[in-house]
Amino acid sequence: MFATLLKALLLLFCLVLVSRLFFLAVIVPWLIRDPHVIKDPAKCRLVIAADGSFVGKRNLLSPVKSRALSNTRIQAAFGIHNAFTSGDHDYVVEFVTKAKEYLNVRAEDWVQRADSLQDAAQVWVEHPNGEIHLASMAQSLTLRFMMLTLFDTHFRPPHNTNSYLAGFARAINQAWMFAKEESGLIRFNHNDILRDNITAFFPAYDFMQGTDNPLNFILPGYETTWRVVIRLFLEIRRARNQDWIDTMALYALEPTKINFLDKTRGGVSVENLVMEALRLYPPTRRIHRTFHFDNEKKSTVDEVSYSADIEACHLSKKIWGRDALEFNPLRWAHVTNEQSDAFMPFGAAPFECPAKRVFGPRIIAIVASMMVGEVEERGTWRLVGRDKQSADEYVKGVRLDNDRGAYDDLFLYLNDDSEEEY
Repeated sequence: MFATLLKALLLLFCLVLVSRLFFLAVIVPWLIRDPHVIKDPAKCRLVIAADGSFVGKRNLLSPVKSRALSNTRIQAAFGIHNAFTSGDHDYVVEFVTKAKEYLNVRAEDWVQRADSLQDAAQVWVEHPNGEIHLASMAQSLTLRFMMLTLFDTHFRPPHNTNSYLAGFARAINQAWMFAKEESGLIRFNHNDILRDNITAFFPAYDFMQGTDNPLNFILPGYETTWRVVIRLFLEIRRARNQDWIDTMALYALEPTKINFLDKTRGGVSVENLVMEALRLYPPTRRIHRTFHFDNEKKSTVDEVSYSADIEACHLSKKIWGRDALEFNPLRWAHVTNEQSDAFMPFGAAPFECPAKRVFGPRIIAIVASMMVGEVEERGTWRLVGRDKQSADEYVKGVRLDNDRGAYDDLFLYLNDDSEEEY
């Protein structure tokens, strides 16, 4: 009798436990999910294309207009007029054509600009106090490379412009964060700090001419690079994998296509490291589009916004396996068709970034490899928070934090001989 009662209680307990787990794992996520955030890769591609067929409707807006309407706050924050903010198809085509010309970098130019970047990186690691603000280093080096690429004949910075570039980058970053806040937007014509930074580097710029704003071309490349760079740097450091460090350091010295693809050290290439960083830390976590749908019942037009959740596509365990949240560059040796379709760090047709195939991955590789190589060359360092305490809280866990400001407080401090390296 007692044994039967005990079995019944155990069975009841198991049923309650299973029901609770089912509720937490299935019902709760379903209840709190946002129907306007799309996580399925195939449907995400339709959202990006501004094709309403993923909800069985026809979008009354053109694809470029759908994109432009979703970027109105960014346009207001930076005063830009580019392919992301214009609803004029002809202008967008012209802009993209010009961008492709800028990003078509010759092999010898990669080397020349890498040399300039190396000189700047050396200034960072030779700080007299032996300290580096990590985000500022990643941001300023990225911004320097972008400006060398876009304004080569007009931009001849001395190496000591690091602090000015860091200030410019910080002004861009702050404006971007304010633009994403519901009530925090600072319009471009009121943002004196950002405008002063633009004037410092482009004194001839007429603020009344949005089409001539240097941020039109700087912003897309800069924004899709520096956050990936800093996380790639941190992943390589915390892995303590000497093969990865050597691979990146060699690429910093000779940024050639051969070295980008070389797998002789541990079976991992610079390309593999960059692709994994782009997967785990997509530069654009969500891509937004505005749709206009006919409402036949009310004889009106409904405006609805949808977001393609790129981060969800990149982190899906169903697609990428149990280790989807881990930094594993070896996975790129064998990528399935499903994984390839889910990988969208540079958007998707018809709005794929022109930097997707070469420039985007290569600029991430060059900036990150310069940071890795120069830091490694200078000595051993410890990674700490702003209060000079351990950085464990910042870099613990399987996956690093992908929030924009997550690592604003991180510093590298040069070790004395008696101190251990992080």
